[in-house]
Formats: sequence, C-alpha cells, structure tokens
Amino acid sequence: MLSIKNFVKDWKSIFFQFWQRNELIDVSANLQMLGAALLLLYAALFPLASNLADISKTLFIVLTLWVLFTRGRNWLNSPVGWFFAASLLVQVLSWAGMLVEYPNWAESSPKLHRMGQWFLFAAIACWLGGSTRNTLILWLTALIALLLAPWIAGGGFSEWAYGAMGQRVEFGFHNAQHTALLFGVALLGLAVFTKRILRYSRLVSVSSLAWVAAVGICALAVLYTQTRAIWFALAISLLTLLIVYLVVVFRKQGKDIWLRLLSWGAVIGVAMIALWMKVGDVVINRLGLERNTVDALLSGNLESIPYSSIGVRVHSWHAAINWIAERPLLGWGGKGRRLVIQSLQDMPSEFQNSIGHLHNSYLDLLVNYGFLGALVWGALNCWLFLAAYKSWRKGFLPGDFFLFYIGFMVLWLIANCFESYLFYSSGHYIFGIVVAGIVTHIFKSKSATEQTQALSQ
Repeated sequence: MLSIKNFVKDWKSIFFQFWQRNELIDVSANLQMLGAALLLLYAALFPLASNLADISKTLFIVLTLWVLFTRGRNWLNSPVGWFFAASLLVQVLSWAGMLVEYPNWAESSPKLHRMGQWFLFAAIACWLGGSTRNTLILWLTALIALLLAPWIAGGGFSEWAYGAMGQRVEFGFHNAQHTALLFGVALLGLAVFTKRILRYSRLVSVSSLAWVAAVGICALAVLYTQTRAIWFALAISLLTLLIVYLVVVFRKQGKDIWLRLLSWGAVIGVAMIALWMKVGDVVINRLGLERNTVDALLSGNLESIPYSSIGVRVHSWHAAINWIAERPLLGWGGKGRRLVIQSLQDMPSEFQNSIGHLHNSYLDLLVNYGFLGALVWGALNCWLFLAAYKSWRKGFLPGDFFLFYIGFMVLWLIANCFESYLFYSSGHYIFGIVVAGIVTHIFKSKSATEQTQALSQ
C-alpha cells in the first residue's frame, strides 16, 4: 500500500513539472490532472479519431460544469458567462417563435448546442489555468496529432501522391475545406512562433529540422486540399501579420532591422519559388476551374450560373437573403438553412439531398437565429479582441500570442464567408483550442486585477 502511495505521489510530482498548477480555479491536484488529461486527449484525438474525441470532450465538459458550479461560480458571472446565457436565450426564442408561427418547420425541442458549442474555449481556458506553458503544450499536442493525421486517419503516402498529381485530398477529415482550415491555422502558428521555436537552437538542430518538416507538411496539405477560400484567407492573414510585425519592429529598432528583413525575405522568396515550381500547376488548374461561373456571375445573369462549387454558393446565398428578410430578428430556427436549400427548385437533387448548409457561417447564423444571433456572435468577438488587447498591454498576454490571435481571427473570419465552420465540429475544435489559449491569459489578467483591488481595500 505504501509503495502505491509513493507511486501516486511521484506521479503527481512528475506531472506538475510538466503541467503548471491552475491559478484560475481552486481544485485538487487530482482534479487538475484529470482535467488536463481529458483536455489533451480531446486535442490529440480529434484529428485522429473524431468519434473518440467526442467522448473525451463530453467528459471534459461535464467535469468543467461540475467544477464551476461547485468551486468557481465567480467565473459564471463573467462576460463570457453572460454571452453564453444570451446564446441559449436566442436559440430558445427562435425555436419558440417557429413553434407558434410555423409548427411544421419547428424542431421538436430547442437544440442549444449549435451556438453553445462556440463557448468550448471558456471551459478549456479554465483548465489551462492562466499558464503560457500549458497553452503551448495544448497547441503542440494538437499540432503533432494533426501532422500524424494523414498517415493514421488518411490514406498515407498514397494520398500525398494523389495530391501531388493534382487530385484533391482530405486526409480523413469531413471534407477538404475542413482539412485546409486545420492545416492553414497550423501553418499560421508555425510562422508566428518561429522565433519562440528556434530561439535556443542552432541552424541545424532537432527543433529547427522539426520546424522545417512541419511547415512543409502543412504548406503542402493546404495546397493539396485545393481550397481556394483558405488560400485567400491565409494570404490575407499572413499579409496582415507582416504589416503588424513591420510596424512594431520599425518602432522598436528603426533602420537597423533592414539587413535582417532582407535576409529573411530572400530565404522566404527562394522557398516560395521552389514550392511554386513543385505545385504551381495544381494552383493554376484549381483557380481556372470556375472561369465560366465567374463570367456568368459578373454578367449579372444568375439563372445562367451552373451548380458548381461557386455556383451552389451563389444560388443558396441569393435565396437566403429573401428568407432573412422575412424573419430578420430571430430567424427560422435550427432547420432554417435546410429550408433555404430545399426552396431551390432548380438545384440538382443530388445537391439538395447532400447539402444542409449555406457554405457561409454568417448567412447560416442569420437564417437560423436572425440578427439577435448575429449580435451575440459579433459582441462576443468584439469583447474577445478588446480583452486580449488589454491583457497584452498589461503584460499578461505574450506578444506572439496576441499576434497569432490577430492572424487567426483574420483567417477565421474570412474562411467562414465560404464555409459553415461555425456549425461544424472542426470549427468548434480549432476555435476552441486557439481562442482558449488567449482567453486563459485574459482570465489571469482579470483575476490578478481583482486580487490587487481586494488588497488595496
């Protein structure tokens, strides 16, 4: 019995050398270990086995709710808690309105998870405990799992070969758009955290070689998924980060930075040229597929637009506008976007039977839950950005974290214009783990401010 106790004690000691203690919620060491284990399990399993990830996520959410209601009620009375309550209220009101006016189109009960899933980040942030190290461990776990996904969940080397030959690949995810989003965010993170990753390594070292390999895998995965929306969103995001970085650097270091920038520019330029020579044909072919659709769209003749990748979006978006105008405040409930698709009489039956969303998160949100639903989403993101900015200014949020958050949100907001990531598990996953890493520092800043105020009184 004594040996078992010693083993447990030693295991706890080893664990807390790896995972920093929680500074946000007052829980025992055993609960901290359980919460961290479920969180890391979810982060690792989603890219590899999403069904198992759902189990770990459910257990994690149940544990979080129990802890918050028993030991952390102060966190429920926070802006995030009020946004969460507002999301639940909007969904109930939308459902009730449909039940009264269009009972045949109303769902049997309100499905609160559709907007509720957005707030997974808050639960994750609580268990990260305000720790930068814990956040980096979470993100590293998700990155390693993502890099392994093509070989474990996908088709392995054969699928990579198909991608190199110009075929679209998915690597075991829901479809290529979702694969592109995950690898695009990973590529963005690797770019932003380059200095942190390579800070203490030599030019040729394990960490530098691993970084190069990870960047190469993510870049090729984004290209081979042939998702134009992510290409566009990633390009705008990287450009935004470059502008922000240059403004900050020039303010701090002035003209002395020119030589370093030119050196890095030359390295990146050579890499881009080499990559283009390898996969340039894939990009050109993908961009040229919708030339006739774009011509028809520019001519203004919507009826002549075929039901291609872009055509499906144009027709469904055009129809959605009329549905939104009819019920602008609370929308059409959980079945709203499906009703829009079914109203398109000219859409081929194979599309009507397989498509259940509008390929645009914002139109999905407006159709389902109206302007009140959109107001909750918009207000939440405004609060997140302002709180992140304040936490960075106070020194609680590291500068590269804030930079990554800016880049991620640019990519995320643009990508959701062309796919309904807000309502898919892949969107919940990536938004949850990325934003949680920012919000845990916001919570730490809030906690520190409250402690300071309490001491001053």
